Amino acid sequence: MKKKEQNAIHALLGTLAVLALLPVPVRAQEIVAGVNDKIRVRVGTPLVARGPSGDVADNWFTETRLPDGRFRGFTGTGDTWAVDGHHPYEMSSPGVKVLKPGLPGSPSSCGQWTQHVELEGKTLYGWVHNETACNYAKGQTHSSMTIATSADYGLTWKIEGPVIAGTDPPAAGKSTGDSCPATVKGQDGYDYAYCLRNGGQSWNGGYTFIARAPSTNPGPGQWKKFFNGAWSEPGVGGKSSPVDGLGVAYWTTTHQTISLNWAHGGMGLQVSADRLHFKPAFSQPLMLTAGGDWGRKDGLELVSYPVVIDAQTRLNQLGDHWLLAYMYLNPGEGFDKRYLIFRPVDISWSRSPSEPVVAEMLTHWYDATHHDHWTTIAPVPGNYTSYRLVAQLGYMMTAADPAKPTVELEECLSRSLGHPDRILIQKGVCETQDYQRLRSAGFVYSTAQPDTQPLYRCYSDAEHAHFAANDENCNGMGKREALLGYDLKQ
Repeated sequence: MKKKEQNAIHALLGTLAVLALLPVPVRAQEIVAGVNDKIRVRVGTPLVARGPSGDVADNWFTETRLPDGRFRGFTGTGDTWAVDGHHPYEMSSPGVKVLKPGLPGSPSSCGQWTQHVELEGKTLYGWVHNETACNYAKGQTHSSMTIATSADYGLTWKIEGPVIAGTDPPAAGKSTGDSCPATVKGQDGYDYAYCLRNGGQSWNGGYTFIARAPSTNPGPGQWKKFFNGAWSEPGVGGKSSPVDGLGVAYWTTTHQTISLNWAHGGMGLQVSADRLHFKPAFSQPLMLTAGGDWGRKDGLELVSYPVVIDAQTRLNQLGDHWLLAYMYLNPGEGFDKRYLIFRPVDISWSRSPSEPVVAEMLTHWYDATHHDHWTTIAPVPGNYTSYRLVAQLGYMMTAADPAKPTVELEECLSRSLGHPDRILIQKGVCETQDYQRLRSAGFVYSTAQPDTQPLYRCYSDAEHAHFAANDENCNGMGKREALLGYDLKQ
């Protein structure tokens, strides 16, 4: 990535950190779980770190800091790749393959995915997801977890042995076994692994469970599964009890474990004080997404494997400035075009009673070569390369304000003129105008409110393309077509 692009991205991610220090307001009735009712959450512009590729982002992303100040992340699709960057969100170096499928018949014969890394002294521990007995075309695989150690920050690994395995054998046409997407360091001397039995598939007897081991020695034989109220069952071959959330990080500000779940309209945030029982932190989605299917039959975007890490330290021990990382598929595209996405999430704690709790950034991008305007809350492949950032247009509410009139806007696409025309328009209009609906873009106010700004729909006659702007003159790139509403300045 060029220095100019690095600086642009660095400035973009820093914007929210500055805004989070400004005096701002939260509605008590919208706070569900025991977090401070002054919480304010702003989700920034998504950044494409890697892709499109078939060999990234088939698991939960994890990274560590290197002695020279750079960062090393781990991603993969059966093989695990180490990728480096100068910032936690900038994983642009050529990938180095550090793990591959094991021998035929072994627990890792279908692949090894590094799910989490943790540095203890000079030893990097890696929690490795293994699969065997796989027939993916028929929905069959069998999972288990091993622990690995590295003395060179993850370029070479020694598999120490199994740490989590289930009680069920492989079965035809089913996902079986135990595997752990996330491991969270507690504040009590233990590492807590959040795991899935039989893929977490309820129709297959699956569920989420938790296991733990001493942080200083998370190796084979040290793990105990939580069963019937006690940490009593061995990690390998032991029984487990369901918990109601898949923890992905520890929030040091509130002393809670957090989980990312699917809420109405998008991704939600849950919290737990005891690591076992999770409740929504607030009623709105943290991020809007269309919720496409894994079979790729509905043509919608797909978001999966979401985790959060601290924006500065890269750990899943969180302050109030986070990076949300996830796999992304564009609408209509398959798994051969995966993207690794990072998105800043900033929390502040002084919100006025009338201010929305959650909002996410709307951004205008422009590809001059193809005369393509793109106004979106979603990732834009080629950000800072083929597409340049024209403007951050303000924050869209992820849910309607119950006390004031709002309008839901949608992102839609038409190719009737032979090139993309991407339009931001009121909900329900797309299908009547020969446009394909891509996603909800969120909510704006119908009339001006404190700390809001106008949002206009614009059109370029020369390029036959729509876009949005806060400027009534459309930044000199086209003409004003309509007032869409008023979004949040901050």
